[in-house]
Amino acid sequence: MVKFFSIFLALWLSFALLLGAFELTLYLFHSPFGSTIIEPEVHAKTWEYLLRQEYIAFIDLDIFTIHEKRHLLDVKRLFESIYSIWVISLVSTLFVVAFLYFRAREMVELVRRYIFWIGAVVIIGSFLVVAIGFLDSFGWLHHLLFPANSWYFAEGSILIVWFPIVYFQEFVVVLMAFYLLVVVYLSVGCVSQRTDK
Repeated sequence: MVKFFSIFLALWLSFALLLGAFELTLYLFHSPFGSTIIEPEVHAKTWEYLLRQEYIAFIDLDIFTIHEKRHLLDVKRLFESIYSIWVISLVSTLFVVAFLYFRAREMVELVRRYIFWIGAVVIIGSFLVVAIGFLDSFGWLHHLLFPANSWYFAEGSILIVWFPIVYFQEFVVVLMAFYLLVVVYLSVGCVSQRTDK
């Protein structure tokens, strides 16, 4: 029972950590490495629109077609949903950590160990997807998250120029790098705790 509960807590904490890494990546990584942004002011306003929790007018974003604006609205709504889930997971994580600290300290090392192995599976799996089947995964994810054909654009679309497929590949790599840092930090804590005993 303790093992099952430890795995459950590790999965929950891993999910919260992954969402936290996603939010951090979303706020810091807005264009492919080494790229020159066309229309940088509009690019910045687009990200402001996508990330702020209130809606702003598209008056200054007339560079987009109606189809592109519709997709940006879908993306904004998705980001808002992910943000809400992250806030809920963050609050619940505080309760989980408090529970472990005050009521189940003997489980802390076990939970950390499971977080390490869960993290290893997620990170290795993500890098394999980026290296081998990214286009298929990208298409499947978009079919799942967005209305049919709402994310297909002409080759000259400003959204395609700003966000080529390499941006999304790099986004996953940056996301996994942030997540890896947390997982390594937790696993080092596990090792140092064991050696101190």
